Amino acid sequence: MARLLTVGWREFLPLLQSSLPRCPVPLIISELRSAAVAFCRRTRVWRHVSDLTDVYAGDCRYVFEPPEETTVVATLEVHFRDEVLIPLDDRVVRDEPGTPAFYQVEEPGVVRLVPCPREDESGVLRTVNVLAPHVLARNCPKFLLDSHGAIIAAGARHKLFMVPNEEWTDPARANVALAEFNEGMAGIRIREMRGGTGARLEMNSPSFF
Repeated sequence: MARLLTVGWREFLPLLQSSLPRCPVPLIISELRSAAVAFCRRTRVWRHVSDLTDVYAGDCRYVFEPPEETTVVATLEVHFRDEVLIPLDDRVVRDEPGTPAFYQVEEPGVVRLVPCPREDESGVLRTVNVLAPHVLARNCPKFLLDSHGAIIAAGARHKLFMVPNEEWTDPARANVALAEFNEGMAGIRIREMRGGTGARLEMNSPSFF
């Protein structure tokens, strides 16, 4: 199984340093990471498909542990025995045994199967989650730089130009960068809602349940 290619945040620096030559690199990297997190949360462009995993009789709740340096933003789909389960709202349900046909998302990456599995079964459960870099991540997926680096850099420039009382402070340029960031994210979000293009990444990983 192919590993997800990653890059360090310094790889983004050529997209910013020409407009922020006096800004300290650690500050730039901090805002790049924050912009990448916001970008992934808004666009839902980073999809992660888990491997099939086991379920256990009477155990309704299953927790997905994301890969290192990532966080789960949302759970989009839950599959059981090759069937797509139907999402439920936060209504109260009883943990009765049966064949799971529904699921509830207790929090991103934590799902409750409804009804509870009535027996142990191997390799029948799979989830599709949206990921974002962790707020302290040292690296990010290379596709964020290759496909979306300019948009993420615009988000970082907005925050950096808004830092008060520095020689690079420039509210007018901050507004331009914010418009570029929002417009870029909106375009990708619309594309994702229509089924996505090459901008969306779907990757498999070992089971983390």
